Amino acid sequence: MVRQEIRLLFTCVLVAAGFEAIAAQPLSTPVATPVKAVVNQYCVSCHDADVKKGGLDLERINRDGVTEHSDEWEKVVRKMRARQMPPVGKERPTEKVYDEVVARLSSTLDRAAAKNPNPGRTDTFRRLNRTEYQNAIRDLLALDIDAAALLPKDEARHGFDNVTVGDLSPTFLNRYISAAGKISRLAVGSPYRKPGGDTYRLQPDLTQEEHVEGLPLGTRGGMLLDHTFPRDGEYEIQIRLTRDRNEEVEGLREPHEVEVLLDRERVKFFTVAPPKGDKNFEKVDAHLKVRVPVTAGPHQVGVTFLKNPSSLLETKRQPYLARYNMHGHRRLGLAICLVSRRRLLE
Repeated sequence: MVRQEIRLLFTCVLVAAGFEAIAAQPLSTPVATPVKAVVNQYCVSCHDADVKKGGLDLERINRDGVTEHSDEWEKVVRKMRARQMPPVGKERPTEKVYDEVVARLSSTLDRAAAKNPNPGRTDTFRRLNRTEYQNAIRDLLALDIDAAALLPKDEARHGFDNVTVGDLSPTFLNRYISAAGKISRLAVGSPYRKPGGDTYRLQPDLTQEEHVEGLPLGTRGGMLLDHTFPRDGEYEIQIRLTRDRNEEVEGLREPHEVEVLLDRERVKFFTVAPPKGDKNFEKVDAHLKVRVPVTAGPHQVGVTFLKNPSSLLETKRQPYLARYNMHGHRRLGLAICLVSRRRLLE
């Protein structure tokens, strides 16, 4: 009795496995007779095993089922729907035959795709790297952001920094959430919960002796930055000059004129002179502040120096004599260190 039960159970398992295997196999749908006739009459002469134009053998796939060669039949549908095949000059079917063949093939392919859907790639969605993230924000929200300041550096794999399929660490995810919060507040113009601002720094070894592209002619050095102001209001722009290791302003041997611009229009003009007496360089740029009303949206903020005539530079008479300051930088004149922006009033 026990052996019979085991044998019966074993038989049931084999039968169930056989049904599963049959169900797993895609059902083959034969090509309809009208479609076969049209293909044999108008297409096989160029698309058979011998000629095989375009790498397509319709004589072979015409004998099999449609679902067994769905990619090839999709090409046939596209060509016939656009009336590109048979080519102009060859014998062609009537419009009614065209429509009937396209309708039969399309319905057969659609039913097969519905029964056996192909989801495509099912791996983890690829994360945007910093450059792609910055470009996506620009295209979607019309905001120019500095993704390098908001997100950590992308890890390079196989020589590329956009191979980012994988899990995000909690720290990395927090940075993305924080960046999204800042960007969303900037996009909708949400006010900050507490006073604050933004600071832009120049490279410490950047020579600022010549004209910066985008700033007015007749100026030298400084910086031109694109900034999106979140709200209409009054903003304070503060400038700090470059210091050396002794916290003394570099290149300040005579008075210099500093110009602050908003959208290429001058909003303030300062004069910076060497300190007297106690050499208190902290007070040299303490007055480099300006309050200006700005409307919400993207604006250009520029800070630069008025340039002295080049004939006054000694290096013009000694072109092969390299000039360096005490820190090894090729900087002779005054330079901008940073520009900060702070919102005061709405």
